[in-house]
This record gives sequence, structure tokens and C-alpha cells, in this order.
Amino acid sequence: MKPEHKILAALVVAAFGAILAADASADRITTTSGQTFTGKILEETAEAVVIQTMSGKVTVPRAAINTIEKAGGAEAAKIVPAVVAPAKAPEAFEEAKSAVAAGDWLRAGSLLEGLLRLDTTAFPQENRLAASAALVTCYLQIKDAKGAAVALRLRANLVALETDKKRLIAPAEALEASGTPTIGDIPVGRYEEAIEAGTEWKAHQILALAKQLGAGATGLDAMDRLERSARAALGKLDEADLYVPGFSQAHRTEVLTTLADNIMDAVRRAVEICTEERKDLSRFAMTSVYGIKNAQAWNEKASVYLDRRQAAEDALENLKPFGDKYETPDLYKEREQAVTALLAKLDDLKYHEQRQGGIRGIPEVRHRIALRKIGSS
Repeated sequence: MKPEHKILAALVVAAFGAILAADASADRITTTSGQTFTGKILEETAEAVVIQTMSGKVTVPRAAINTIEKAGGAEAAKIVPAVVAPAKAPEAFEEAKSAVAAGDWLRAGSLLEGLLRLDTTAFPQENRLAASAALVTCYLQIKDAKGAAVALRLRANLVALETDKKRLIAPAEALEASGTPTIGDIPVGRYEEAIEAGTEWKAHQILALAKQLGAGATGLDAMDRLERSARAALGKLDEADLYVPGFSQAHRTEVLTTLADNIMDAVRRAVEICTEERKDLSRFAMTSVYGIKNAQAWNEKASVYLDRRQAAEDALENLKPFGDKYETPDLYKEREQAVTALLAKLDDLKYHEQRQGGIRGIPEVRHRIALRKIGSS
């Protein structure tokens, strides 16, 4: 091969390699019609994106863009606020409505964002309410949960009633928690869907908090404390009715059940602890205690034990009247067998641990665990 031919071949190979390398690290724009433009993005505006391809510059309208994939990774289509002149607001609003009707979410979102940046003299309140709802839909349609949440909070600031504000913030919180246009495993693509799913999500969040109050309540051996805990938990649950009317009544028993389960769990723990503590409170240990200090030490240990055992028994005894008072008798009925078994264990724990057998087959007389009288033998 002649030297000049070798040089030409090397240049062709190098150029081809450069093209391949450029293509591998290039920006890509995919349109809604399925076309792809590859090269380097030179400019991005609210109206269009300009990309330098091997065949020249190509200007792609925002409305026609499905995705933008830059050399550093994929980038979803974004809504960029359009600059809307105040005098052109009515015209821009009509264009936005047409874009929404046509499913041109990027163009509609851009115009709506621009309109909502105007003051109320140029873009009145009644139009802002409609625009903010439509903007939520635009963001959801392009899978931008964060943008939809921001739009919902913007709408919340536009309404007067506090109840409406809270109902609008609920789906915003749900979308922020999810990070995707999904609320409670329900895909949402429109404003109305977000409100419905978001308020339901919020009601269940409140239910969870009410259950936590019931599960974390203490001192339930005292009926007044048990009732206060119930009122607090049910009061929290009532807040859910703002989001889903009637929700509190439908889930009332669930919350009260957490208190009943709380009692049962606490009593089981008390029985386990008392069973271990009783080993150090034998009849022999009590009768062998001499001296005031030793008797006081015994009494301190026995006092803790006796109080724990009695509190557990009182808590169980509260369960039936509590269920009757709150018209949920099943709270007791469903646990009656377990309650009876636990009360039997607690009754046994009133006494010193019984030794096996007895003397010459005669059953051992059981003695209650009691405090020592200081100074007695």
C-alpha cells in the first residue's frame, strides 16, 4: 500500500473511532413520536432544546420531547416555567388549557408555572385555583412526584379554609414520602386521584398514630388511667374524619384493641418477672431474716413484688368493664380464656413457691407472701 493510502486509511479509522466514541458518550433526545436525536445539547429553554448532531443542529420543541438522556445518565423530561407577560396571561391560560386537553403536559406545565408566578392582578384567584390543580396533573403525568407535591402545597396556600389546606397537604406529604407518583401502592396520574389516594393515606397514618398511643399507654391497672388513654387514642383517631368521613367509627375497635392487647402483654411480662422474683422470696428466706436492716431489705423487695402482682391482677379485672363501657364486649370475650389462665397464675403468685411433696405425704400449707413486721421474730 502506498504511503498516502496508509495515511488516508488511518484517518478514516480514527474518524470512525471518534464517531463511535462521541456516540457512546453523547446526549440523546427521544421524542413523543419515537424519534431519537444524538449529539451534544447546546441550549435548553422553556420552549425547546437545541442539540448538535452529526447532521447539524436540531431544535426540538419541549412539547415533542419524551425523555432527555445526557451523557451522565438519563434525565426525565422537566417542566420549565415559561415567561408569560402579564398582558398575555389570558391568552397563555387558554393555550395551557388546550395543551392539557391535548395531553401536552410539558407545554401545559410550563405555561401554568409561568402564569402562577404572576400577581393576582394579571392572573386572578379563580384562575389560579384551576391552574394549580391542572399543574398537579401535569407533574403526575410526567412522573415528577416532587413537582406534584410542590404544586399541591402551592394550591393549599391559595385556599382559605384550614380544612381544605390540610386535605391538600395530605397528598403532598404522601408523594414526598413515596418519591414516585404512587400513594399507598396506588398509581396516581391526575389531581383528583392524588386527592382521593392522599386523604385515604393520611387517614391510615393517623390510625397508626392512634394505635401507637394505645400500645404505648402505661398504668392501665387504674381504670381512670385506662379511660384517659382510650380517650387520647380515640381523640387522635377522630382527626382522620377530616380526610375520610366516618373513618374513625370504622376503625374504633382497632384502636381499643391495642389497649386490650397492651394490658395482656403487660400482664404476661409481669407474670414472668414475678415468677423469677418469687424464687428470692421463699418462706425459708423470710423466716430466716433477722435484724431491722435485713427486714427492711426484705420488705423493699417484697413490696415491689406485691405491687407488680397486684397491678397485673387489677389490669385484667379492668378489661371486662372497660369493654362494656366502650360497647366493645368482644375485647373481653375474645381474651376470656387467656384472662382466666393469667388470673390463676397471679393467684398462685400470692403465695410463696410451693415445695414438691410435703412432709410424709401431707400437703404443705401455703403461706402468702407478706411484708415483715419490723422487730418481730
